[in-house]
Parts: sequence; structure tokens; C-alpha cells
Amino acid sequence: MSIPRLVACLGNPGEKYGMTWHNAGFWVADILAREAGVRFINAGLFNAAVILDGTDLIKPTVYMNRSGSAVAAFLDNRGYNPDELLVVCDDINLELGRLRLRDNGSHGGHNGLKSIIDSLGTELFPRLRLGIGPPPDGSEDLADYVLDTVPEKLEEEASVMAHNAADCILLYSNEGLSSAQERYNRKL
Repeated sequence: MSIPRLVACLGNPGEKYGMTWHNAGFWVADILAREAGVRFINAGLFNAAVILDGTDLIKPTVYMNRSGSAVAAFLDNRGYNPDELLVVCDDINLELGRLRLRDNGSHGGHNGLKSIIDSLGTELFPRLRLGIGPPPDGSEDLADYVLDTVPEKLEEEASVMAHNAADCILLYSNEGLSSAQERYNRKL
């Protein structure tokens, strides 16, 4: 497994989605860009920046369920293979704050991952899932829940998770997938 040449952080475009659970991937992208001292440049289907000694970082400008078009276009443009990709996204099946880095897998019901898998024709690419937990009362529609604004009382925990995810990506890039998994695929 190679180090990521492209880190694709998923979310929905527009200010109204900025602090929603579904934008956890965008939070991580913003942290990575800020720490690298770079700004995103709009390139049509995505906003792009270069970090980590040449690693590309993108935030699709299309909605989550169409993320695959942006990711596939970027990979094709750069000539990268899917195993050189790292997708960063939210996950309702992990408790808030948990991270799970895997080298491949199914979409697990996540529409952004499903779109990428459909566009690339493979599940064989790494992904870092950020736990946002299920709806607190269990009765809320999942689509509504992931588009809810993060409650103020959970903002700090969400921020810590996003910073941990950024650190996980840096470790993956510097020391490889297994080192990052060993450190971050456990409760912090």
C-alpha cells in the first residue's frame, strides 16, 4: 500500500453546511491546509491545495452523493491509481470522536463513498472515517441528522476529532498505513 498522493475530504459545498456532521471531512481538509500554510484554489469540480511535500488535497464542490465525479476526475487528470487515494468522511456507525483508517472496504451506506466506488469501479482505496455517532434519540432520519448543525456542547469534541484525523493523515503519509492504524484505530 502506497502513501496517499491524493487526500479527498468529503462534505457539502456552501456555508450553510459548514458545521454539519456531514462536513467532517472538510473540517480535516481545512486543518491540513491551515497547518501547511496553503489556500485552496477552485478548480471546477473541487477546491484543491498541495500539502505534505506534494500530496494533493481536495474538497469536492459537488454535493456529497456526487463526490465520485470530482475524485475520479482528479485521479484521471493526475494519472493516480485508486490505491494512491485517501478518502476522509463522516461515519454514523462510529461513536463520536472515533477514527477508523482502512485500506479498503464497502461504502457502508455512506453516499459519498458509494459515489466514489461507483465512479472508480473499485472499493480498493484507503479511507479514514470520522465517528459522528448515530442520531441521539434514534428516531431522526439519518439524512436529516448528518445535515444537522453540530450542537454547541459537542463542538469541542468534534474539533478534537478533526485534529486527530489530520494528525492521522500526517502519520500515514510519513510512516505508512499500518503505523497510522495502530495509533488511531483505537479509542483515544
